[in-house]
Amino acid sequence: MKNASRPKPEAPSHVGPERRLADDSALIEPQAVPLTHTDRAPAERRSAGRRWPLYTAIGLAAAVVTALFTLVPQWITPVAKPPPAMQGRSAEAPHASRTAEQPPPFAALRREQARAEASAALARFVELELRLRDELNLGQWGQEDYDEARNLAQAGDEAFVAERFEQAIGGYRQAADALAVLLEAGHAQFDHALAEAVAAIDARRPEEARAQLDHAKQIRPDDAELAQATARAARLPELLDRFRQARNHELAGRWADAVQAYEGIRALDAATSGLADAIAKARRKEAAQRLRRHLSSGFAALERQAFSAAQRAFEQALAMDPNNSSALGGLQQIAEQSVLVEISRLKQQAATFAAAEQWREAADAYRAIMALDANVQFARTGLQQADAQRQTLEALHDLLANADQLSADAHYRGALDTLQKAKQVAPQGPLLSAAIGEADALLQRYGNPVPVVLRSDNATEVLLSNIGPLGRFSEKRLHLRPGAYTLIGSRDGCRDVRTQITVVEGMAPIDIRCREVLQQ
Repeated sequence: MKNASRPKPEAPSHVGPERRLADDSALIEPQAVPLTHTDRAPAERRSAGRRWPLYTAIGLAAAVVTALFTLVPQWITPVAKPPPAMQGRSAEAPHASRTAEQPPPFAALRREQARAEASAALARFVELELRLRDELNLGQWGQEDYDEARNLAQAGDEAFVAERFEQAIGGYRQAADALAVLLEAGHAQFDHALAEAVAAIDARRPEEARAQLDHAKQIRPDDAELAQATARAARLPELLDRFRQARNHELAGRWADAVQAYEGIRALDAATSGLADAIAKARRKEAAQRLRRHLSSGFAALERQAFSAAQRAFEQALAMDPNNSSALGGLQQIAEQSVLVEISRLKQQAATFAAAEQWREAADAYRAIMALDANVQFARTGLQQADAQRQTLEALHDLLANADQLSADAHYRGALDTLQKAKQVAPQGPLLSAAIGEADALLQRYGNPVPVVLRSDNATEVLLSNIGPLGRFSEKRLHLRPGAYTLIGSRDGCRDVRTQITVVEGMAPIDIRCREVLQQ
């Protein structure tokens, strides 16, 4: 009973949140545990770490932080037991002692909130550090700033372990902000160096390009654009040598060789600055040179009365320059001496093309005859026939290629008219006959309407292209000609809907309704 009347000892005034009773008989104090766990290994280990996918690293870091927050209360070392007198008092009233040490509810809540904020700030620092290691290669350009950020994070660690959470929040945030600035600066330096390197490559300055590329490699050595620019820079010496060769060919008037040299440059580096203009100029010069050779060859053959060779030469010249007066004059001289022979040859050529239903080529042959003598009647008639056959085939092919448009009455009537005219064209070779048969079958199929079911919400105004307004309905059954249609739905307060449909036999029902409500 004496023990029952003894007053209970008060908890020591110096025991706060940093020091709690682990059991009824021993005081414990926290151990300093680093939370950032940032690796200070050499650069080669950091480089190897960057090969991990970023999201895996962030997940592991988050797991480590979570584990630390869970285990920190356990990583503490017991101190010596209090004097026997204190032991007796603790044994008498352990519950009262622990209750006296517990902070008020609001203070405990605020401390837990601060702990959570510090954890979030730490997580941001860890994420930025992993990004920095994954995206950039720290070297002379950023190591000092990186070390300073780590020191700030370490100070945050110490404050966190001591449960000075507000100070820990500030330390982690400053460290994370420093890493964010460093990350942005690294990318900016890399982008600038790469841009300068590309500009130097375009200007064909190898040394300057190499210096800029070396600087960029210190920051992001594995960048794909950097690798591409490095490959371009490596080809600069050979590229410069080919430019010298091309220039020498130009000075010697060897324009075909100059074109070939420039094409070799394009094979090395198609992005070479000024290459397109150089090739275009060389091709123009080479074309003019070939034109002069064709004219010289034509007049030499004409002097030998080798009319076929002379005509080929003049025609080649006209193919390059249709209005060349020298070539036209040469052909006129040939016509005056061998017009009948040439007309006979072209007539046979036109007949061959016509038999193969190559009407565009046949028309060209007839035009060539009329160019020699505009009064030749069979050439005039043959040209009209070839043009009619070509236009008919093109019209039928266009009809077959755009069958979906036959849903419109105007297109369908136009297609019927095209088919009717095609049937009147003579002669009808295999190609024309086949096209007429396909078009006839298509129009018969598209001329028969098919049943179509439309469904809506009885509130949407529906309009069908080629038909007109359908009003509001829950379900509507129509018979439509096969082909393409556009359904448009509108409703007050909702966004209009537009649906493209293709009507075919046995198609499923089509739903059309306005669903998206407009914001007021």
